[in-house]
Amino acid sequence: MTAQNTAATPQTRTDNETRVFVMHDLHPEDCAMLQALYSRSPASVLTHLDKVKEVGAGKFMSRFYVGYGHASIGDCGVTTVFVENVSMLACKAIQDNPMYSGQEASTRYLDFSAQPMIDPYEHPYTTSILNTWMSMYHQWLPVVTEALKKAHPFEAGEYKSEKSWLNTVEVRAFDIMRAFLPVGTTTLFSWTTNLRQARERLMLLKSHPLPEVQDMARSIYTQMLEMYPHSFSGEEFADDSARYADRDAFNKAQAVKDNFQSMEEIVSRFDMTADEIHTMENGGVVLRTQSMDVDGLNRNEKATMAARPRGGVLSRRFAAYGNYNMAFMMDFGSYRDLQRHRNGICPLPLIDGQLGMYSWYMDELKRILTPADFTALFKQTQEQFEKIRHLEQSGLKADRLKTQYLFPMGVAVPVSLSYSLPQLVYVGELRSGKTVHPSLRPLAQEMLNVVAHFHPSLKLYGDMDADSWSEKRADQTITEKPAE
Repeated sequence: MTAQNTAATPQTRTDNETRVFVMHDLHPEDCAMLQALYSRSPASVLTHLDKVKEVGAGKFMSRFYVGYGHASIGDCGVTTVFVENVSMLACKAIQDNPMYSGQEASTRYLDFSAQPMIDPYEHPYTTSILNTWMSMYHQWLPVVTEALKKAHPFEAGEYKSEKSWLNTVEVRAFDIMRAFLPVGTTTLFSWTTNLRQARERLMLLKSHPLPEVQDMARSIYTQMLEMYPHSFSGEEFADDSARYADRDAFNKAQAVKDNFQSMEEIVSRFDMTADEIHTMENGGVVLRTQSMDVDGLNRNEKATMAARPRGGVLSRRFAAYGNYNMAFMMDFGSYRDLQRHRNGICPLPLIDGQLGMYSWYMDELKRILTPADFTALFKQTQEQFEKIRHLEQSGLKADRLKTQYLFPMGVAVPVSLSYSLPQLVYVGELRSGKTVHPSLRPLAQEMLNVVAHFHPSLKLYGDMDADSWSEKRADQTITEKPAE
């Protein structure tokens, strides 16, 4: 066997030995054509490469990918999009896709004194709500930091250094105070995608119910069309396109339900009792196992589960036994972390603020602040929620989708997920660790409790410690090594 990493065309081989080539400098459309030629000809990729260089991919992509709808060809060309200064809701609209690959700026490293905010109402009343949340964040962050120093004083034997202790305090202070950053705060993210997924995703987002997302999708599409003119028809975003009219009408009719899930929809789908609704609203988890063949999995996979080592990934075959369905409340900030796991279904919640702040944040603030400080902050928070509830008294026509931008990241939101056993184990173990935000860890631990209950032979390796105070979370950063 021979292997070559090539940016140029090597001499064509005539022998029959197994060969491997890694190519890294091709235009995405050329790369897509090069791979598609395998389905038409058994010739070596080196022969096909000469053809691509000679004629280019333009006519090929226009004819076979866009013209004839051979969608798999578009899977073979990959590009990366960078999007800056859009809201967290717009970012989630791109990321709410099982094929998404990319990165998002961590809120821990954004300079919120410089970061713009998006007010979908563009009205002084709503702008004042956004500005007040940000003022509260800046006002109370140093107060919370000092309170944490008193609650968790430095002890030399427990930390690597005093600096490490201070980093731990500052990270926990942000973990608490991020609750007051509005959802309309802007962020930055990247999206690595193949051309087919870009085309299909953008056509869906054309009908997204949020105008900001529509504008973002159109901007991405415009640049995609310019960069890859043979992979798009040019009609995808045309309002008068007969070619896509039926598809656009269908997408528009489903847009709200496809992109936001309300508490009422979760209650209906789970067919919840009044007691279960009460459980969910008070921090509990509602579980459904009807679509999971627990007995069959335990019977057929007992030995495999018992032999699982730390870090062992359960086979995809386990997913054939069905999914666990869970519903619970959590804060929108930690939902963003949970939603990054896309090997399952975890719809974006509709943020309506019915239950106010998620309990973890207020419990932490009450624990560390003086009674007077906590009372003052709690009062400010309640006043903000009241202002949001009374938008129409300011002369505005309230729109529940636009109003989402005005709520803080710590707001309690209804979440449901549908996970196979491998996904439940993966997310439970990963997100139970102390490097994870402390409002998410208990939910991850509950996932592992469910697994342990229904699959007692499965070896699990989650962190079930209730105490989430740890310098490990402060160590989770990217630092530049000094030059040697």
